[in-house]
Amino acid sequence: MEIEIFTLCDHAQDFNGKLVIVGTFDSISSATYPFTHAACSLAGRLRFSEKESGVHDFKIKLIDDDGIELYPSIEGNIDVSKSVANYSTINFAINLGNLEFKKAGRYAIELYIDNEWQKGLPINVIKQ
Repeated sequence: MEIEIFTLCDHAQDFNGKLVIVGTFDSISSATYPFTHAACSLAGRLRFSEKESGVHDFKIKLIDDDGIELYPSIEGNIDVSKSVANYSTINFAINLGNLEFKKAGRYAIELYIDNEWQKGLPINVIKQ
């Protein structure tokens, strides 16, 4: 499996197999804490080879710099079917709302496929 895209953005949508991404970012700032970020999206595009066809479990976690989960993880499965090509691609756009950050610091969104860590996406929360 290859991760072609994994990003935090203002808005994302899968539009008939085309992944639309608006306003990618990795930093958020606020003068006061706790701070609530009203809305954003997590966008991704995964490429699976033909030999990886089948059902794969996924988990997405938002953690702080101590590795503590801030919210319940997003979990499910992906059914990768064989395609006419030698690979299959899966797009995802997950809307996230009202993310509360208790303090400035480094956070991360982590992607797990079949219980194995695949990618981490840093979020820097900065005090203005």
